Amino acid sequence: MYLKRLEIMGFKSFGERIGLDFVPGVTAVVGPNGSGKSNITDAIRWVLGEQSAKTLRGGKMEDVIFSGSDSRKALNFAEVTLVLDNSDGRVALDFSEISITRRVFRSGDSEYQINRQDCRLRDIVDLFMDSGLGKEAFSVISQGRVDEILNSKPEDRRAIFEEAAGVLKYKQRRRKAEHKLFETADNLNRVLDILHELDGRLGPLRIQASAAKDYLAMSGELNEIGTALLAHDIRNNEDQLEEVRQGLEKAAGLEQAATEEAGRHEAELGRLRGEAEKLAEKLDGLHTDLADAGVNVEKWEGRRQVLSERKTNAERQLERLREDLTETEQATDRLRLRKKQAVHDASGRKTALKEARSEIRRLQDIMDRPLDETASRIEELKSAYIELLNSEAAVKNELKHLEQQLAFQAESAERNRTRAGEARAEWETASANLKKAEAELEDLKKRLSAVRNEESEQASARERISSELNDKQEQLYKAYNLLEKLKGRREALVAMEAEFAGFHTGVREVLRAAEKKRLSGIEGAVASLVHVKKEFSKAAETALGAAAQNIVTVTEADARHAIGYLKESRKGRATFLPLAVMKPRRVDASTLTQASSHKDFAGTGDSVVTADEKYMPIVQNLLGNVLISRTLKGANEIARMTGHRYRIVTLDGDVVNPGGSMTGGGSDRGNPIFMRKAELEQVTEDAARLDKSIGNAEQAITSLKQRLADESAALEQVREQREMLSETEVALVGRTAELKAAERRLADRLAIFGDEESGTSVLASGIRERIREAEEQQAELKNELSRTSMEIKELTGLYEQGRTERDRMNNRLGELRQNAAVLAEQLAQAEAAAESVEEELAGRLQRAERLREEMEWTAGGDAGAGPEEAEKELQEWKARKEALENELASALERRESLQQSIASAEARFRRAAETRSGHSAAVREAELRAGRITYELESLRNALEDDYGIAELPEGGIPFPDQTGPEEARKKVRLLKQSIEELGPVNTASIGEFEAVSERHAFLTEQRNDLLEAKDTLESAIDEMDTEVTERFSSTFHAVSRQFGVVFKELFGGGKTELVLTDPEDMLRTGVDIVACPPGKKLQNLSLLSGGERALTAIALLFAILKVRPVPFCVLDEVEAALDEANVLRYSDYLKKFSNETQFIVITHRKGTMEGADVLYGITMQESGISKPVSVRLTESEVEYEEPVPTVGSGPKGAGT
Repeated sequence: MYLKRLEIMGFKSFGERIGLDFVPGVTAVVGPNGSGKSNITDAIRWVLGEQSAKTLRGGKMEDVIFSGSDSRKALNFAEVTLVLDNSDGRVALDFSEISITRRVFRSGDSEYQINRQDCRLRDIVDLFMDSGLGKEAFSVISQGRVDEILNSKPEDRRAIFEEAAGVLKYKQRRRKAEHKLFETADNLNRVLDILHELDGRLGPLRIQASAAKDYLAMSGELNEIGTALLAHDIRNNEDQLEEVRQGLEKAAGLEQAATEEAGRHEAELGRLRGEAEKLAEKLDGLHTDLADAGVNVEKWEGRRQVLSERKTNAERQLERLREDLTETEQATDRLRLRKKQAVHDASGRKTALKEARSEIRRLQDIMDRPLDETASRIEELKSAYIELLNSEAAVKNELKHLEQQLAFQAESAERNRTRAGEARAEWETASANLKKAEAELEDLKKRLSAVRNEESEQASARERISSELNDKQEQLYKAYNLLEKLKGRREALVAMEAEFAGFHTGVREVLRAAEKKRLSGIEGAVASLVHVKKEFSKAAETALGAAAQNIVTVTEADARHAIGYLKESRKGRATFLPLAVMKPRRVDASTLTQASSHKDFAGTGDSVVTADEKYMPIVQNLLGNVLISRTLKGANEIARMTGHRYRIVTLDGDVVNPGGSMTGGGSDRGNPIFMRKAELEQVTEDAARLDKSIGNAEQAITSLKQRLADESAALEQVREQREMLSETEVALVGRTAELKAAERRLADRLAIFGDEESGTSVLASGIRERIREAEEQQAELKNELSRTSMEIKELTGLYEQGRTERDRMNNRLGELRQNAAVLAEQLAQAEAAAESVEEELAGRLQRAERLREEMEWTAGGDAGAGPEEAEKELQEWKARKEALENELASALERRESLQQSIASAEARFRRAAETRSGHSAAVREAELRAGRITYELESLRNALEDDYGIAELPEGGIPFPDQTGPEEARKKVRLLKQSIEELGPVNTASIGEFEAVSERHAFLTEQRNDLLEAKDTLESAIDEMDTEVTERFSSTFHAVSRQFGVVFKELFGGGKTELVLTDPEDMLRTGVDIVACPPGKKLQNLSLLSGGERALTAIALLFAILKVRPVPFCVLDEVEAALDEANVLRYSDYLKKFSNETQFIVITHRKGTMEGADVLYGITMQESGISKPVSVRLTESEVEYEEPVPTVGSGPKGAGT
């Protein structure tokens, strides 16, 4: 196999379609720098599958598309086709010629073709796997590969030998196996987590399911006995009620007769008492009138005697009062003047006292300032003055010493400047020799920094994607677990639906028999046929009660067959609702209108549930006459509006029964059938929503995994580039180390002189600064001395003045305190006088007011009435008194007669009332007993309908099971209730849930075993692949090592070399080191050889690898650039010799290599920015490029296009 033809269109600088034909042997592609000849290498590398734009010397993949020039427009795609001769069948395709095409568009889309048939990149990679071709194989070797061999760490250099060993497919398979192993382990952990959770649930569920089964069995038995017991109690109460009603009718008749008799006596007694009351009122009036007449007779007798005297006395008293009032008013005016003067005097003295006290406080504040502080301050200033004198003397001495030091430093600085100038000249000469090497190193560091930044960005991007992927996987894992729980719960609920869990025994048996076709015409239970609106769930459950378990049949005959089935099998009881005969029950229109007017009315019972149209008569029969209220208070009000004729249920499940009784309260248990139905709908909805969410998450994870793989590949390529640059940096640093050492020695000498000069300068500057500071300090001290002296003088003067002023203020303070005491006493006297005048004035005003009132009373009296009028009134009252005494005597006689008649009537009425009371008590007792029996009977009927769905008892009643009696049945009920209570809270859904969880646990246990087996299989496969890689690597390493020794001797004309494993014990990770010994030198590490020797050694290793791992063709891109002319000739000769085994396409600008080529192609840019092949002529001194020729020349050194 060999490379037959290369076609390029729009790739990098090839703006036109070109075709290059190749023949076996050595083909050289030459051209000036920048002509685009290395783009040939990039084109071959790209078509073989290279995905890194960085490796292709671009920023992104679109950069490989021709971007245009001054005279050409940019193209929208790039295309490269590689044609291989496959006559030897090296590639497993049944074609003698194979073409590989790759195309990329600016939109980012890519196309791949094999023999013009569309394919995937993976197909191309698989086609060339282990064939020696491909982007990772040795079919393309650039200068970067040589640098990789030279500068790589031993561990990184191992990759070259792995490629040669052909273990890439094993490593890829191993990575896939490890990925599968990771997924298997992840799945296993997930399964183990679920199993652990299920293990924790199974135990409690097993206990709950057992308790639930016991509960259902006992509940069924309790229902059967309870139904019969309620029916028995209802019959007994009905019989008692009838007996009580008969007794009530008899007692009511006797009570009526006694009531009529007592009524007659009571009417007579009432008439007599009325007459007596009227007579008593008349007597009271006579007594009152007689007493008034006696009083008036006495009054007018006394008044007649007094009136004459009173007239004379009144005239004298009025004159005296007028005189007294005049005197009192004059005294009042005088007192007002005295009060005004007293208030004015007190106000003046209060103001004077306030001013005196203020002056006392001011003087006291001044006196409180002690003169001792001033004296202490004077002493402190005197001490400070002495210290300042001492400091001034010290500063003068220091100034003299510093001036002497400054003169000495000036002499020393002059000597240092001379020596430093000489040293600087030598350093500048040495430093210039280093700049060129440092410039190269700086350029390399910039490139390395850019690559490191790129690597950091790539690593951060990869980390972000990895973190996002982990988060998504964690969310998906949690979603899986939740979905498993929902599915498990749904399966449990479905299983419970299928098992008719929660239904009574008889109902469950009929439904199962219908399901198995043993019974026909069974439509289902009411609870299964209706759907309750969520808002009204509690109300509907309460309204239906036990009727939710009633069975709907098509005809009465179907119901009879089902009842017969239950009797024969003795599996319980059930209530049946034949569609053919069930009639709707409704609330009458007028009542419904009344109820609708209430704000809490929510509708009738049949309006809050939905069902198939054919079942609506059943719904209307059970709920049509039930009213729904939003609140219990509203239910009471609606019940009163409707006359307590209908059952009213609230949204909370409270009930107002017909007749007015109420049922309500709270319970944790609802109807398990309705609850399960609602939960099943909710779980199904949640599971569907979660399943959709999981699908979206899986798509996102797949996308993230692809992005992570792309970022990982890009990061690996950047790391390879960074490591290559790092090794180059190390070499360049070593190359400049000696120059830096020499420069450093000279710099140290210069630094010493510079430090001495700097030190002298700094020291002199410091001395000058200290002199300046000392002079400033001296000036400050002089100022401080002057200021302190002046302050001492000022304070001394103030101290003397203070003592004189203090004596004066003491005298003034005593005078003020004496005046204040006098003013305080005068103020107290003035205030007391004012208060006394105020009290006297108030008394005078009160006396004047009393005198005026007395004058008014005296002047307005009736003292002027004459004695004649009094005599006339006296005679009239005497006559009236005599007439009243006669009338009173007659009334007293009539009262005595009435009292005797009333006593006789009261005795007769009392006897009749006692008789009536006895009969009334008998009636009330009968009514109370009838009411109690009626209430108990109503409660029993409601309980029978609510708890068991039986609205009316059958004619024959309901017999007790097993022929038991009522007392034995009650005892059995108590025992069953006690047993149920001992069970505690029961979860009937646990039966189906336990079965579902058990089944799921068994399934997951099987999955766990399968995953463990798969894990063992994958681990064994990885071990086998590790063994295969180890064997292949070891054999290839030794084979390459042998060939390396042979090729090295041929290229160097002697010498020896050795490949060394860094860790022979670990063949999967060991690095490879190169030790070489060119002729005339001792054996040493590759890094210690000269540049040319290192390059030729690396080329020798590449040729050795090609010997061991031959490739159909090999592109060498300026790998000999670092060789001298002699080594280039050796390289060219060996290449010619090796071309018998491998076809070589050489990108070069070395004349020696061109001379060894069989065919030459020239690449130039005759048009700016456009690479084109041209004919080439090789002369002794240079390479000449001629006009393009459309065909291929094939002779040695011949011209070619």
